[in-house]
Amino acid sequence: MIIIPKKVYLTVVAAAVRFANTRIPKDDWLEVSGIFTGRNEGDYVIITEAYPIMHQELDKNAVIDQYKWSDEDYESLYIIDDKAFSRDPPEFVVGWWHSHPGFKIMMSYIDIQTTLSYQQNNPLAISLVFNPTRLIRQIEVADKKGDPDKQLKNDPGFKIFRLDNVNHGTEASYHTIDYRIDGYESMEQLITLTQKFIVDVTNFFPKDNIPKTYNKFISERINRFDSLILGTEEYLTTLAHRGEKTRIPEVLENQSQEIRKFVAETSVKIKSIKEFMDYLEYKEKEMIVPQIESILHKWDETVSGLDKKLKQLSKKF
Repeated sequence: MIIIPKKVYLTVVAAAVRFANTRIPKDDWLEVSGIFTGRNEGDYVIITEAYPIMHQELDKNAVIDQYKWSDEDYESLYIIDDKAFSRDPPEFVVGWWHSHPGFKIMMSYIDIQTTLSYQQNNPLAISLVFNPTRLIRQIEVADKKGDPDKQLKNDPGFKIFRLDNVNHGTEASYHTIDYRIDGYESMEQLITLTQKFIVDVTNFFPKDNIPKTYNKFISERINRFDSLILGTEEYLTTLAHRGEKTRIPEVLENQSQEIRKFVAETSVKIKSIKEFMDYLEYKEKEMIVPQIESILHKWDETVSGLDKKLKQLSKKF
């Protein structure tokens, strides 16, 4: 049995969907790959973290599964493994995961070779293969072209594999492993919430230009916020000039509610941005996260004096 926390599952989903979604032409979908850390307890594998490591470089002439880890990717793995071992109790790399965007979940020759490298050091090591399309459409791609796809129900979009016998090397056969995903009341709830999550990732977690995307969003929100404050003051000024001061308290209350609603809506989006930072590839984080923190700080500074601004308007009129 493999124990998978909700956060681990969502990390795999987000990292895979980021490079294979409806905003990207299907011919440009890319596989992603990462590792799991955790520990073994008897025959159980307890996963505690999932780390996205790399994605394919776009090569339309490449065969399926043709992707290569760089030296930087391997360095990320070693750093993650060292950090895991320093925990109490110590943890380690318990397996790997990758995506098959839009095609069948199985183990290719290269997948078997990769899994072998993990299982030789840890017989309980696992290989998880995830297909976002399987989760979204709830279908299993047919074995042969022309055969009908198999309808699924409450399938989380992945299977977990382990080699039968590492002594057989890359000729080893493999089998599926049972798992449990913690953090949901039922598989029905998991599917419903995760499909909504995929929409958010598709719309708000781009594969490229992340700082630029979020800076544009925050700049637009700041401009809109400033416009709401200025518009409220101009409206109240107009009422005062018309001799309609009795309407000012009601109008100010309504405008204040609209402004606070806008701030709350923005806060939800910002919460998503902060969450998405956990789903970046490991090598991206050092550069991107500080940039995003600086961008979000602009918003915090803008709205930090909201109560004071509204009180000043109330006193002014």
